[in-house]
Amino acid sequence: MVSDEMLYLMMNKRRLEAEQGGKYIAIYKNKVIAAGKTIHEVYERTRKIEVNNPLVVYIPRKGEEALLI
Repeated sequence: MVSDEMLYLMMNKRRLEAEQGGKYIAIYKNKVIAAGKTIHEVYERTRKIEVNNPLVVYIPRKGEEALLI
């Protein structure tokens, strides 16, 4: 089963690449709730707004490959 956040990511991939390329983002309940240059910035922002377990991903720039682990 795919989470709502992962489904949102897949359905909005092109728009997110255009708007957030080169950044880390946090997605929660079908909404981007934080973005930043580093994963630490994003986690800190989600902690401040008291959101637990958002999906945090790196959005590659156009033409850049992302490493999935």
